[in-house]
Amino acid sequence: MLAEQIATFIHGMKILLSFLILAQFCCSVEAKVLTIGLGNFKPLFAEPDEPALFKDLLDGVFRYMPEYKINYHYMLSNARLLKELIDGRVDGSANIFSQNEFEGCLTNPTFRYADVAISAKKDQYQINKLADLKGKSLVTYQRAITLLGEEFKSIANTAPYYREIAQPAEQAILLAKGFADLSIGDKYIFLYSIRENTEFDVNQFEFHPIFPMVYSSVGFRSKQHCDEFNAALRQFQLSGEYEHVYQKHLKSLGYKESI
Repeated sequence: MLAEQIATFIHGMKILLSFLILAQFCCSVEAKVLTIGLGNFKPLFAEPDEPALFKDLLDGVFRYMPEYKINYHYMLSNARLLKELIDGRVDGSANIFSQNEFEGCLTNPTFRYADVAISAKKDQYQINKLADLKGKSLVTYQRAITLLGEEFKSIANTAPYYREIAQPAEQAILLAKGFADLSIGDKYIFLYSIRENTEFDVNQFEFHPIFPMVYSSVGFRSKQHCDEFNAALRQFQLSGEYEHVYQKHLKSLGYKESI
């Protein structure tokens, strides 16, 4: 009887040991790590544990890639995002516009920018097309005159006042305090700048969507990662969560209309 008990115990221990080895193997398979570089301009990117629109988009996509553990490198400049990718310190970098500058691949369009013309609601400007900017004083971001097309460049060159600003907060303040008729730039960055740096209510401003949407992607060193990410991105978009992230952040910035 004792011998049978010992044999049963040894058999049970073998089964337990086999299970533990199998569990360890499974965990090692699941623990594939992807290191991703993130940008440094709020509210699209931010410090760890702070809300960030583009990071939330990535988190949503990676939920459809559960075999990976994601390790983020935070608050990298645009130049650093590219350099870290080229040097192999990250597997992928967010917010990459062109594949020409690195060896690897670009995912399908992932991050959506919405450059808009912004005015004070009290001014009641009717801005429905680029030509409606003529005769207005304009503030915008650096290099806008070369990035927003020939028609905008022509308008900017004949504007009574045109200034490109390095800091989004200063751009927002100039419009809010009436030093310019219109501000040109990303609506989320503008709303964040107004909320964080002025006494003005974000709902005092009107957004005029006269520019085409602009998209950037994730740049990966490996085509396999691009293919897997694209499949997950498609699932994320089909679920409706992709658009929900944009609306959630719009609401968090205090804007009451859907734009």
